[in-house]
Amino acid sequence: MSNYANHPNNSNLSNETPKPVWSTQDWILIGANALIFMAMFLIFNHQLPEQVASHYNINGDQDRMMAKWSFWLMYGLIGVLLPAIISVSRLIDPRKNNYTRFQGYFDLMRWAISLFLQAIFLIVILDNTGHKLPALNLVMGGIGVLLIVIGNRMGQLRSNFFVGIRTPWALMDEDNWRKTHRLGARMWVLCGLILFIAAWFAPAPWLAGIVIAAVAVCAGIPTLYSYLLFRGKSAS
Repeated sequence: MSNYANHPNNSNLSNETPKPVWSTQDWILIGANALIFMAMFLIFNHQLPEQVASHYNINGDQDRMMAKWSFWLMYGLIGVLLPAIISVSRLIDPRKNNYTRFQGYFDLMRWAISLFLQAIFLIVILDNTGHKLPALNLVMGGIGVLLIVIGNRMGQLRSNFFVGIRTPWALMDEDNWRKTHRLGARMWVLCGLILFIAAWFAPAPWLAGIVIAAVAVCAGIPTLYSYLLFRGKSAS
C-alpha cells in the first residue's frame, strides 16, 4: 500500500485552488440560522413553560423535561453553532482542496441539515405551547425528506475525511469512493422514501424499528459494497 503523501487522491491537493477560508455563503448560512433562532426566541420565549419537553417516546409522548433556559441554550448550540462547525470541518480536512469539486453538494447538505434542525425545534416549541401536532410523524417524515435531499446528489462527493461514506477502502481508492457513493445515493433515497411513507402509515411502535433498519441499510450496504470492491480489486 502506498503511503499517504504519494496517494493518488492527494494529487488533487496541489491541483485545485483552495476555497477561501470563510466565504459569503458561510456568513449567509450562519446569519440565517442566527436570525431564525432570535426570531423563535422573541416570538415564543414568553409562551414556553418553565419546564420544556426534551424527549419523546416511540408513541410521540413527552417523557423527559428540561429547564426553559437549557432548551434555548441547546437550541443555540445545535441550531446555530453546529452548521458553523460543519463549515469549519473542511478547513482541517487533509483533503480540503477536494471540497472545491463538490462545493454545490456541500452547500446543499449544510442548508438541508440547518433547515431540518430548525424545523425540529419549531415542532418542539409548538408542541410545548399547546399546539398539538403529530410530532412523531413530522419528525420521521422530515428525516425521510432529509435523506432524499442529501442522498440524491451524494454521487457528487469526492474523497474527504468528514463527509460521506468514509470506509478505509474508499479513502484509499478514488474509483472505490465513486462507486460506493453512487450506490449510497440510491440507498439513501430509497430509505428516505420508505421513512417518509412509514411516518404517515406505519403504526407508531414500528417506527423505531423502521428507523434502525433504514440506518442499517444506508450505512451497511454501501460499506459492504466498498469492501467487496476492494477485495475484488486486490484479487485481480
